Amino acid sequence: MSEQPDDIVLEILKSLQHELSLVRRDQASQALRLLAMEDHQRGLLTSLHGVMTSILGVETDISAMKDRIDRIERRIGLMDTEH
Repeated sequence: MSEQPDDIVLEILKSLQHELSLVRRDQASQALRLLAMEDHQRGLLTSLHGVMTSILGVETDISAMKDRIDRIERRIGLMDTEH
């Protein structure tokens, strides 16, 4: 009769060990997914930075063109400065 409780305890411990193994595997899988998402986020931020840099460059070019047009208009006597 004393062997039966030992067998039950052993079976419970084996079951717990198996469940713990599944939890660890799931945790490792989620850690990999999180790393992948973080890498993706870094890529998006890098792309966004590139877009913002391009926009700033275009704004600078537009500003320089506006200044040039203003100078040309002044030279040829056009005083329409409503832009």
